[in-house]
Amino acid sequence: MHPLSIRQICELTGGSTAGHVNLSAIIDGCVIDSRDVQRGDAFFALEGTHCHGAEFATAALRDGASVVIVDETAASRCHCDHVAVPDAEIALAQIANRNRQLSDALIVAVTGSVGKTTTREMIAAVLGSVHPGIQSPRNFNNQLGVPLSLLELQEGDEFGVIEIGASSRGETTALASVAEPEFAVVTRIAPAHLKGFQSVQAVQHEKSQLVRALPDDGVAFLNADDPLVAAMASVAPCRVITFGTSETATVRVSEIDPGRQRLRLVVDGCEYTVPACGRHNATSAAAAIAVGREVGLDPADIDAGLQKFRSQPGRCCVAEIGPWAVIDDTYNSSPASVTAAIRTVEEFRDCRHRILVLGDMLDLGEQAADLHYSIGASLAASQVHHIALIGEFADDVVEGFLASAGGVNRISRFSDMTTLTTMLGCLLSDNDVVLVKGSRSTAMERVVEHLRGLATDQPNGLRRAA
Repeated sequence: MHPLSIRQICELTGGSTAGHVNLSAIIDGCVIDSRDVQRGDAFFALEGTHCHGAEFATAALRDGASVVIVDETAASRCHCDHVAVPDAEIALAQIANRNRQLSDALIVAVTGSVGKTTTREMIAAVLGSVHPGIQSPRNFNNQLGVPLSLLELQEGDEFGVIEIGASSRGETTALASVAEPEFAVVTRIAPAHLKGFQSVQAVQHEKSQLVRALPDDGVAFLNADDPLVAAMASVAPCRVITFGTSETATVRVSEIDPGRQRLRLVVDGCEYTVPACGRHNATSAAAAIAVGREVGLDPADIDAGLQKFRSQPGRCCVAEIGPWAVIDDTYNSSPASVTAAIRTVEEFRDCRHRILVLGDMLDLGEQAADLHYSIGASLAASQVHHIALIGEFADDVVEGFLASAGGVNRISRFSDMTTLTTMLGCLLSDNDVVLVKGSRSTAMERVVEHLRGLATDQPNGLRRAA
């Protein structure tokens, strides 16, 4: 971050000192985890799930923090010198916004129901091919993650790609006011976080707030292939650039050639290659190309950036594990991403069997059962040879599958992970492709770990049970 004195921080946040706080001390970093403290940091003692950060304030100062910042209501729990503020989370956002204002970097904000992280990483890869800059670490996209991301901006950075998420109404507006983006990218609107939003229309309205927040000289980048995203052009106070395969797209993808480890696409006669699996990633690549073109990068630089992209663990990563191709897509799950997963595994042609191992899609509210039923119907019409299910809503998937004339021998439902992984070992043949997917808390990565163990134990491959 750009350095600020403790005095400036107090003025900015309405903070007051307790004890012997050196107001002239310079702060050049902010952390919310005492284990991450480095010399010169401000440690924000926040309320945690199991304990309060005030309990670690003394240790943070001992480890080099220059100041502890804590809520006024929790200041009595902080047995050391500190700065008390009306609200520590708001103070963190205020300092992050000041850091953003002190920076000359172009701020690109990315939102959507699915594809945010991949799109953010591709945009950062493209811009980073020519310019220095930062992007949100991991999935830092909430009321704490966005400020912490903005605080990564330092002197000399020319861009910052910031992921914006929301699980309830009003979050996007609040985060946009902190980030103050000049560019906004919207990937796709789909059923997600329905406990907080209740409907896809409410999701669309929430995500559109990022577009509404743009300045007059900003640019909104909208997915032309998604009508709910494309409709946001009507609320944009600035120029709109669309991307996708639609003939109306400003940046149009005319060819897509998906492979196991790479995706080739053609945009306006120029060919680009991305080391990624799945046709759905063409949307993210198109968004990155659109942003790159807008800032003046030539196709060669954009392609060089895209080729440096690497999928994060659990996000449609392909690994050759023993005699199988295993697609680890376990980071999270929603109806839209499961549909994309089905299409991805269908496109593996040089394999013996296509197998999908599916856990629950969570945070879908009252629509959960119906949405799982719909996935079952989609699977019935797919070219997936076998589906292995586990979770609370597995029966709904089976019901939708059988109601849509799916063959009963193509689907299995398991009540526990041990049985699933045991039977999966019997089901698999050499040269099979296995895609594993489920919402984060279902821990479906255990299936991938089990397959790695099987391949290690029996390196010459397995034979199907007779």
